[in-house]
Amino acid sequence: MTEPSPKMKSEAPRGKSDTATIAKTESANLNTSDTSESTTTSGTALRQTADWKLPVIVIVLGLVSGLVMTMQFPPVIGLGTLVRLPAFHGALTWANFIIFGVMGMVAFYAFFAHKAHLYSWVKALRFSAIGLWIFNFALGLFASSLTWNFEAGSQPAIFYFLQEPRVQMQFLVSMMGLVILVLPLIFIKWRTLSLFDGIYGFLTLILAYIAANAGSSLHPPSPVMNAEESIIRFTFLTMALSLIIMSSGVVMLVRSCILAKMK
Repeated sequence: MTEPSPKMKSEAPRGKSDTATIAKTESANLNTSDTSESTTTSGTALRQTADWKLPVIVIVLGLVSGLVMTMQFPPVIGLGTLVRLPAFHGALTWANFIIFGVMGMVAFYAFFAHKAHLYSWVKALRFSAIGLWIFNFALGLFASSLTWNFEAGSQPAIFYFLQEPRVQMQFLVSMMGLVILVLPLIFIKWRTLSLFDGIYGFLTLILAYIAANAGSSLHPPSPVMNAEESIIRFTFLTMALSLIIMSSGVVMLVRSCILAKMK
């Protein structure tokens, strides 16, 4: 009898044992695939949790520290403990200027050095700087309405607000910020947007310097830095440092959101 050809062998029907072996192999492969996908998904979830966890911790620590130091700010004659609200506004303003300065530097560096990977930081700084600035602008108006005396004036309080160079500067920077947020709807290239961000960041610092040296109708010049008590300066600087840390956490959190949206 002749041996069956290879073709005949391959076409020969499988026995029960062969079928069972194949079924077990396929089942093992499916289980391995499911385990691999589960591990990948779990790892991604852990990384995303880690990306959110650190910024939130930084924000909470900075904000809590800033609020604690605000409550320790010494009362002053005339305003008493009410001075703590404008002091918090002033400390947050310092943090705002730091964020604007960093945004300007990072944006210009990304533009001139063609560093596309830095654009996520530029975007995070943009959203954080403008958001914190507008919030602080509203807080400053509220603090001014409580601490500035308009009773002797014959015109509405808003008229005196608009005469204040610092208020004019804050309003202008806020309006410019809204324009900057709209620019991505007009321009697509990241380098163009980075250039606008860099100009906006440093222009804000220039406008702040001009406003601080333009005189004022109501706002005293550098009330904290000119205070006689060193405890006032120390407390204020500690507040500012805490809010700078908080603002850094906000930038990190915004960047995490940007990266998560890109995935």
